[in-house]
Amino acid sequence: MSFVTLDAKSGVRFNRMDQIMGAILRNIEIPPHLGPAGLVGTLDFVRRSCENARKKPGKENGFWEDLTNGWRWDFSEKLESAPMFVAVRAWCTGDKSAQNLVIDWLQEPENYRSQRKQLYTKLVEGLRTHFRDPRPDWQFYMDNVLSFHTDGYRAVWDGLRDVNELLVGSGLRGLIVLFDEFEDVLTGLTNVQWKESAFWNLFLFMGGKRFPGHTFYAVTPDFVRKCKEQLLDRGRIDFDYERFDELPSFEMSPLTITELTELAGRILKAHGCAFGYRPEDVSASQIRDLIAHLSRSPVQDRARHTIREVVKLLDNILEDL
Repeated sequence: MSFVTLDAKSGVRFNRMDQIMGAILRNIEIPPHLGPAGLVGTLDFVRRSCENARKKPGKENGFWEDLTNGWRWDFSEKLESAPMFVAVRAWCTGDKSAQNLVIDWLQEPENYRSQRKQLYTKLVEGLRTHFRDPRPDWQFYMDNVLSFHTDGYRAVWDGLRDVNELLVGSGLRGLIVLFDEFEDVLTGLTNVQWKESAFWNLFLFMGGKRFPGHTFYAVTPDFVRKCKEQLLDRGRIDFDYERFDELPSFEMSPLTITELTELAGRILKAHGCAFGYRPEDVSASQIRDLIAHLSRSPVQDRARHTIREVVKLLDNILEDL
C-alpha cells in the first residue's frame, strides 16, 4: 500500500507521472511482518522472494525465471519498464552503493533526467561481475533505458505495473495507492494544460489498463462539477466530459457531532502521547465548545477542518501547560 498526499507546490503534481511514481515509492508499505515500511523494506522483500525462488526451482517459480531470464539478468520477460529492470537488478546484487543510488533514483526520478551517465556507471558498468548485460553503453542512452520521463512517461506507467507484478510474484495481492488532497489538481495546478494532463492520468489509473492495482482518491462531493467548470471556463469545449461521470465513486456520510467528539478524543490521546502530557490536563469544555462550533462547518469539509482545528487548539493549549 502507498498513501500519497498531492501537493503541487512541493513537487507532487498529478500531471507529472515521474513525481507521482516517486511519491508512491517513497510511501510504499508492505505488511509489517514481512519487513519495514518504505522502499528499502519493499525491495528487500522482493530480493528475498527472488533468492528463495532460486533455491527451490520448479514450475511455481516460473515468474522469477522469466524475470531474470534464467538467473542471467541480461534481460527480462516479465518487467516492462527498462529502467525499473535496471534498478531491481542492481538492488538484487546486494551492492550497498548501488542500492543507495537505486533508492534515490526511484524516489526522486525527476532529479536524474540528466544523470544517465552516473546511473549507467554505477548500476550497469560497475556491477558487471554480477551479470552480463550484452548491450553497449550507447544503446542505454539511445534507447532511453535509464529514463523514466520520455515517451509520455511510458516507463513510469510500465514501472508501476512492474511494481505491482513484483509484489504479486512475491506472494502479495498487489499494490493499493491512496491519494489524499486530490483536489490539489484543481487548486495547485495553475496551467490548464497541466490540469488536463492530470485528469487524463486519473482516467488512465481508473481504466485499469495502465495500472492493474487499485487507486482511491479523496475528494469533496462536488469535485466533478468543479472539474468541468474549470475546463469550460478555460474554453476546453472538446474535452471528453463524460469520462468524469463514468468515474466510480461512493460518498461517505458526514460525521455527526458525536462522531466529531470521538474523533477529537482520539486526536487528544495521540497528541498527549506525542508531547508527553495527560489528556485529562486539557479542559473538556474547550474541546466541547470547539466541536459545537465546527459542527456548523460546511458538510463537505467538516472532518478535515475538525482535524486541523483540534490539532491547532491542542498546540496552543500545550504552550500553556
